[in-house]
Amino acid sequence: MEIPDDLTLLAEDIRYLRHTQLSLLTGIDPSNFSAWSNHRRISERSLERVAQMLGMSKLDLLKGLELRRQDAAIARTTQAKANRLIKFLNSNQETA
Repeated sequence: MEIPDDLTLLAEDIRYLRHTQLSLLTGIDPSNFSAWSNHRRISERSLERVAQMLGMSKLDLLKGLELRRQDAAIARTTQAKANRLIKFLNSNQETA
């Protein structure tokens, strides 16, 4: 079945989809998308299957997963920074 142009997913779209949405679109457990977005490499077999199910090239899918990894890393760094700021502000309030 041909996917209409206005429904074709791009790498940038993969970046923002929920794991559950990706699961519904592919039949693959959401935990796999979480792992692929954070630390685990996707196998060639899974890459082929997911790309085919989504109607996109393997290269675009890999780009989308890399964008997800970058976003996850930025989020972790920013959250850690915010936690340090909270700790700093709380310690300054205690000494004031």
